[in-house]
Amino acid sequence: MAAIVKGTVVFDKNTGCLFLELENIRYPVVWPAGASWQADPPAVKLQGQLIKPGMSVQGGGGYFKYEGVKALAGTVVADAAQACAGPTGEVAFFNIGSDVRVVTE
Repeated sequence: MAAIVKGTVVFDKNTGCLFLELENIRYPVVWPAGASWQADPPAVKLQGQLIKPGMSVQGGGGYFKYEGVKALAGTVVADAAQACAGPTGEVAFFNIGSDVRVVTE
Protein backbone atom coordinates (compact mmCIF):
# COMPACT_ATOMS: atom_id res chain seq x y z
CA MET A 1 0.00 0.00 0.00
CA ALA A 2 3.02 2.25 -0.46
CA ALA A 3 2.44 2.80 -4.19
CA ILE A 4 1.03 5.94 -5.76
CA VAL A 5 -2.41 5.44 -7.27
CA LYS A 6 -3.08 7.96 -9.99
CA GLY A 7 -5.00 8.59 -13.17
CA THR A 8 -7.75 10.53 -14.83
CA VAL A 9 -11.27 10.00 -13.48
CA VAL A 10 -13.59 8.48 -16.09
CA PHE A 11 -17.28 7.68 -15.66
CA ASP A 12 -18.85 5.23 -18.12
CA LYS A 13 -22.57 5.95 -18.09
CA ASN A 14 -23.34 2.77 -20.07
CA THR A 15 -21.97 0.53 -17.32
CA GLY A 16 -22.22 2.92 -14.36
CA CYS A 17 -18.55 2.23 -13.63
CA LEU A 18 -16.09 4.79 -12.34
CA PHE A 19 -12.47 4.37 -13.37
CA LEU A 20 -9.02 5.83 -13.05
CA GLU A 21 -7.44 5.80 -16.49
CA LEU A 22 -3.66 5.62 -16.72
CA GLU A 23 -1.72 4.99 -19.94
CA ASN A 24 -4.93 4.00 -21.77
CA ILE A 25 -5.84 1.36 -19.16
CA ARG A 26 -8.96 1.81 -17.05
CA TYR A 27 -8.98 0.59 -13.47
CA PRO A 28 -12.11 0.49 -11.32
CA VAL A 29 -11.40 2.59 -8.26
CA VAL A 30 -11.97 2.13 -4.54
CA TRP A 31 -11.86 5.52 -2.83
CA PRO A 32 -10.75 6.20 0.76
CA ALA A 33 -13.20 6.04 3.64
CA GLY A 34 -15.54 9.01 3.71
CA ALA A 35 -15.95 9.30 -0.06
CA SER A 36 -19.48 9.60 -1.42
CA TRP A 37 -21.02 9.56 -4.88
CA GLN A 38 -22.89 12.46 -6.43
CA ALA A 39 -25.08 11.18 -9.26
CA ASP A 40 -25.95 14.41 -11.05
CA PRO A 41 -23.59 15.60 -12.33
CA PRO A 42 -21.36 12.56 -11.74
CA ALA A 43 -18.64 13.28 -9.19
CA VAL A 44 -16.99 11.94 -6.04
CA LYS A 45 -17.18 14.01 -2.87
CA LEU A 46 -14.03 13.52 -0.87
CA GLN A 47 -12.11 15.51 1.72
CA GLY A 48 -14.00 18.74 1.01
CA GLN A 49 -13.48 18.54 -2.73
CA LEU A 50 -15.60 17.51 -5.69
CA ILE A 51 -13.71 15.17 -8.02
CA LYS A 52 -15.29 15.15 -11.47
CA PRO A 53 -14.68 13.05 -14.58
CA GLY A 54 -11.75 14.46 -16.53
CA MET A 55 -9.80 15.45 -13.40
CA SER A 56 -6.47 13.79 -12.62
CA VAL A 57 -5.92 12.57 -9.06
CA GLN A 58 -3.28 10.80 -7.04
CA GLY A 59 -2.83 9.39 -3.57
CA GLY A 60 -1.35 6.49 -1.65
CA GLY A 61 -2.54 2.95 -2.20
CA GLY A 62 -1.99 0.14 -4.66
CA TYR A 63 -3.38 -1.91 -7.53
CA PHE A 64 -4.98 -5.21 -6.59
CA LYS A 65 -6.84 -8.10 -8.12
CA TYR A 66 -10.09 -9.46 -6.67
CA GLU A 67 -8.62 -11.38 -3.71
CA GLY A 68 -6.55 -8.38 -2.59
CA VAL A 69 -9.56 -6.05 -2.71
CA LYS A 70 -11.64 -8.64 -0.85
CA ALA A 71 -9.01 -8.92 1.90
CA LEU A 72 -8.80 -5.13 2.29
CA ALA A 73 -12.43 -4.07 1.85
CA GLY A 74 -14.67 -7.15 1.89
CA THR A 75 -16.66 -9.18 -0.59
CA VAL A 76 -19.27 -6.52 -1.48
CA VAL A 77 -16.63 -3.98 -2.53
CA ALA A 78 -14.55 -6.63 -4.32
CA ASP A 79 -17.59 -7.90 -6.24
CA ALA A 80 -18.58 -4.36 -7.31
CA ALA A 81 -15.04 -3.57 -8.46
CA GLN A 82 -14.71 -6.91 -10.27
CA ALA A 83 -17.90 -6.18 -12.23
CA CYS A 84 -16.10 -3.18 -13.76
CA ALA A 85 -12.61 -4.69 -14.04
CA GLY A 86 -11.00 -4.74 -17.45
CA PRO A 87 -8.52 -7.13 -19.01
CA THR A 88 -5.92 -6.69 -16.25
CA GLY A 89 -8.43 -7.56 -13.53
CA GLU A 90 -6.77 -4.92 -11.35
CA VAL A 91 -8.47 -2.29 -9.21
CA ALA A 92 -7.00 1.07 -8.17
CA PHE A 93 -7.31 1.09 -4.38
CA PHE A 94 -6.65 4.20 -2.30
CA ASN A 95 -5.50 3.71 1.30
CA ILE A 96 -8.28 4.24 3.84
CA GLY A 97 -6.79 7.49 5.13
CA SER A 98 -5.10 8.54 1.90
CA ASP A 99 -4.99 12.21 1.06
CA VAL A 100 -6.24 12.12 -2.53
CA ARG A 101 -5.38 15.28 -4.38
CA VAL A 102 -6.29 16.71 -7.75
CA VAL A 103 -3.18 17.20 -9.87
CA THR A 104 -2.53 19.37 -12.88
CA GLU A 105 0.27 18.10 -15.07
